[in-house]
Amino acid sequence: MSNSTVTNKLIRVLLIDDDADDYMMVRDMISAMSSSKFQLDWEADFNDALPIMQKQEHDVYIVDYVLGEKNGLDLIRAAFPNGCNLPTILLTARGRRDIDEEALTLGVTEYFDKADIRLPLLERAIRYAINNKRIETDLRKSETLFRSLIQSAADYIQVLNLEGMITRTNPATLRGAGYAEAEIVGHPFEEFLTPASKTQLKIQFPSILKQGDSRQEIEFLHKDGSIRHMDCSWAVVRNVDSQYVVVIQRDITDRKRAEEALQESLVREKEMSELKSRFVSIASHELRTPLSTIQNNIYMLKNYAHKLDDVAREGKLDKIQLMVEHITELLQDVLSLNNIETGRSEFNPTPVQMDTFCREILDEYLREENQTHTFNFEYAKPVKTTIDPRLIRQVITNLIDNAIKYSKAGTIVSLTLSVEGDKVLVKVTDQGIGIPEDDKPRMFQPFRRAGNVGDTIGSGLGLSIIKQAVELHGGTVNFTSQVNVGTTFIVTIPA
Repeated sequence: MSNSTVTNKLIRVLLIDDDADDYMMVRDMISAMSSSKFQLDWEADFNDALPIMQKQEHDVYIVDYVLGEKNGLDLIRAAFPNGCNLPTILLTARGRRDIDEEALTLGVTEYFDKADIRLPLLERAIRYAINNKRIETDLRKSETLFRSLIQSAADYIQVLNLEGMITRTNPATLRGAGYAEAEIVGHPFEEFLTPASKTQLKIQFPSILKQGDSRQEIEFLHKDGSIRHMDCSWAVVRNVDSQYVVVIQRDITDRKRAEEALQESLVREKEMSELKSRFVSIASHELRTPLSTIQNNIYMLKNYAHKLDDVAREGKLDKIQLMVEHITELLQDVLSLNNIETGRSEFNPTPVQMDTFCREILDEYLREENQTHTFNFEYAKPVKTTIDPRLIRQVITNLIDNAIKYSKAGTIVSLTLSVEGDKVLVKVTDQGIGIPEDDKPRMFQPFRRAGNVGDTIGSGLGLSIIKQAVELHGGTVNFTSQVNVGTTFIVTIPA
């Protein structure tokens, strides 16, 4: 409040002094003051003055230290048990330092030795006492408001010193993050950040102190170990005698997750669009060729069967059957991949003797007529693990079928079973055309085929189905390949 506001109102002064001469001295000085209008009231007795002071109806209290058997500090202490929050001036003839220090402790505004008191000094002391107390009251109200805002805020709020140590926090932080107050207050703010956010803060904190404010996203650690994404606002508060940093954190974890989910959805939508395009392209080719073959052979049988011998007719029927099987295989691959990706594929793990299981699969190939390849099966010792037999059979047969399809007749296809630590490894190796380097990163994507397959029929779904089936078991599938040398696929599943 400005001085003009102080001087334009009636200032009520209460003097508590048991010496009439002191009263007259103060009265004369106040009467001579021209800066304001004053009303001086006087009480000489401790007990009479106490209830008047407790009413707090005066603007300034001038209290003599000596009041009979008691003293002015006792009176101030009794009148204001929660601390002196009104302008109060203590008069004494003793000039003792201990009295001065105790007066300051009680909140006394000014302290005078009676021998030194003069009109200008008293007038100045009254004005300053009123102004200082009003400033103090305003600050106290601001502090109360600040505390109230912190206590009631839904956001996380911390107050830091300039070293980044937390000196205060609010209930929302304690409720939300699960900490007790003692687990936060007195600790560095960076202690509650992820390593990435901690590094970010160490770089930016000096700039925050210099600029006075900032805003950034951080990752805040809850007591249970969970990480929350916070929109963090920083403000440096500078008072006359102190500086501190207020940190307000708003939890945006759900918003971030929604944004990430939306982004994933958009990416997935784009992938599905590309997948559909590839499916249309490959399916149209893979269906058009066998359908054309079927149509041509049916035409020949329908119109020229009488000119064909039994071997020729049988050959036409075999081609039709082969193309029907290819179309059936294509549709089955599409359905299998869709069932696995949508979680509709049954998964029934059971303990299986893997060496016997692999041998049985390979024996099925050996029993086929017109088999064009040589098969090897190697394993060091019997291996037992838990798998879904249907899915792993599909994995191994798909890999062997590919090995046969993309290698020349008379070459070797090897099936190897081994154990490494807590993993079971199934390897299928061929001596075929291999996979070009440019195609390797995309081989497990649906409808992807190597660029060197030529006219060899295939859907481009087999490896994608294999990958999904192996991952259902908590395993992985990888490969090594060299063009015109061969390829080895390695399936790894938990032992």
